[in-house]
Parts: sequence; structure tokens; C-alpha cells
Amino acid sequence: MKKLLVLVMMSAGLLAAAPVVDGTVNPPTEGYILVAGNPQNTDKAGADLLAFYYAVANDSLYLAITTQNTASWDVAYGFVLDCAEGGYAGDPTADVRDSWGRKLYFPDWYPDYQIYFWYSGGSGSITSANYNKYDNGSWSYNFAGMNYTATYGAGTGLQALEVAVSLQSLGNPVLIKSVAYIVGGDYSSAVDILPYDSHVSLTGGEEWTDWDTITVYFTLNIPERSRTLNMQPILNGCLLYTSDAADE
Repeated sequence: MKKLLVLVMMSAGLLAAAPVVDGTVNPPTEGYILVAGNPQNTDKAGADLLAFYYAVANDSLYLAITTQNTASWDVAYGFVLDCAEGGYAGDPTADVRDSWGRKLYFPDWYPDYQIYFWYSGGSGSITSANYNKYDNGSWSYNFAGMNYTATYGAGTGLQALEVAVSLQSLGNPVLIKSVAYIVGGDYSSAVDILPYDSHVSLTGGEEWTDWDTITVYFTLNIPERSRTLNMQPILNGCLLYTSDAADE
């Protein structure tokens, strides 16, 4: 075997930097793709999503949300990711709830992973975070590492959240089905969700405690290059990496 040095010319337009997980979401410079947005306010001042983004770079999946919160409430921010056959469905009739005990039901698709953050309105910060995997009927908690940062407003709660997980921890998938949402405490359900799903009412107090049937999702596309190459730094305007090749 011999090593081949490969230089791939990159135009300035394609040479977007990877997202910086600093709690500031800047799509034009960080390469984020808009999954869904909803600028219409809900009736929940401290639980109101604005936009959901994703990006793929440096062998990682980046997820980001922004909010239009105007109050600081105790709520949980979550993402679900469906990467393979099988997974968590939930069961309203048997009260089988998700990895944080929330009432989310997925009858048509079955998430394999959940990422959860608990935002404390009192402390004005995230006080708990989990990256969980559903495997053989049970959840493995914090089975892999993740990187995250959030920004907050004075008295207005969480304003933006960025998280990065390795593609390897997800099994190097080709496609990922995903939603982002806000739920309350134990035994609660979603009060806002992106992409929007009509099963989640954006108004009304009963929405905190009912079961939510989630049928709408967005499919995140994972470029093959991000799944197969060990990306190296830029050298003289070229993307540099090495690969094995058989001797001729």
C-alpha cells in the first residue's frame, strides 16, 4: 500500500468554515442550513422556537436552534435523530415515554437518539444535558460525548443553542430524520416544535400534559465526503487529505 496525497481545489464560495459552537448562530459564515422556522409567536413567552438549523463538517453533525423567548421559564430543549431501522416509538396506551419521561409518540418513524437540555429559569442557564441512544428496548444515557453552548438574555431565557456530535457516534449515517422541540417537566409533552407539526398545539394550557403524535420531520443529508474522509487543514487554498491506495 502507498499513501496518495490529494489536493482538492476549493472555491472561495465553497470554502465555508465549520460552525463554532459558541452559542451564536450565523448561517452565512458557519455553513448552517435552515431546517425550519416559525416567526409567529406562540402564547408561551418562555417556550417559543424561532428556527432550527444543521450543518455537517469536521466529521460532526451540528444542530442549532434560535428562540424568540421573552421570559425565563423552566423548560427542556430536545432533538430526536432517526438514523437506522428500529428505534423508540413510545406508546400512549401503555404510558411508554421517551428518555426523559416526556410524552412523545412516533408511530411512523422511530428515533434512535435523543439530545436533551434542561434550562433553569431561576439560574438562567442549562443545568442538565444528555446525549442518549435507544438500543434493544432501553436507553443508554450519555453514551457518547457532545459539545454544546447556549446564549441567554437577561430575564428572557435561552436565545440560542448549538450542539455538535460526532457522525461516528451516530453510526456514520447517510440520512437523518430529525425534529427540535421544547417540552416542560416530567410527564409533559411538546409545546413548540420545528418543523411544525399540527399535532402540537402552539396555544392552550392542555398542550403541556397531552400525548403528542409526531409525524412531521426533516431529513438531514450527510455528504459522503463527511462520512469517509479524515479532513485535514487547508493548504494554499486546497483541501488536503491522505488516502490509502494499492501499489500498481
